[in-house]
Amino acid sequence: MRIELLKEIVNSIIGEKSKGIVELLFEKENVNEFVIAKKLNLTINQTRNLLYKLSDEGLVSVSRKKNKSKGGWYDHFWTLNLEKSLLKFKEVLLKKKETLMQSAALKKSTRFYVCETCGIEVTEEQALMQDYTCQECGQLLVLKDNTKEIATIEKEYAHLDKDLAEVLAEIAILDQKNAKAGQRRQKAFERKKAKDRAIKRIASAAKRKSTLEKNKSAKKK
Repeated sequence: MRIELLKEIVNSIIGEKSKGIVELLFEKENVNEFVIAKKLNLTINQTRNLLYKLSDEGLVSVSRKKNKSKGGWYDHFWTLNLEKSLLKFKEVLLKKKETLMQSAALKKSTRFYVCETCGIEVTEEQALMQDYTCQECGQLLVLKDNTKEIATIEKEYAHLDKDLAEVLAEIAILDQKNAKAGQRRQKAFERKKAKDRAIKRIASAAKRKSTLEKNKSAKKK
């Protein structure tokens, strides 16, 4: 996965300050929070605040280990959760696309009027009620050309579509990896069951043999 995509994911959810955390956690596991704080030149409390925000969104996971040299205090180790990050970003992108779609539809279907002095924008119905006059400065309202705004919205929509396609592709790759890992676990489980059954058969056979030998010995006596 591209690290820039992960930065975009994190930035879209909790802001610019957390981008550095992505670089430190990318393709690593269980990174000590004190190392993160030092690398980012932040206090440990500032670092924890960012990490806990990411944790609240499910983007990172944390494990704890008691540090005996620090009087039994726990050290926290952080790992980036790629799958949840992608699913969260997918959700964000879909919501943004829906909002843009609604905005574009409104601007295409509704006439707006604007005051060129104050910049105040109103619908045609509001303009009619105000006798096409700005209530702030008294200037005449003029019909607004939404062509540029619609073009900007459509361009942004296309960009979101591109990001969403990349996210869906990454999710598909992770799903495939998880499926293969699941198959490997299942095969390992089946091998273990087969091994356990074989051990039980051997033990059972040995027990039967021992019982037969004891019976034979008892009869001879």
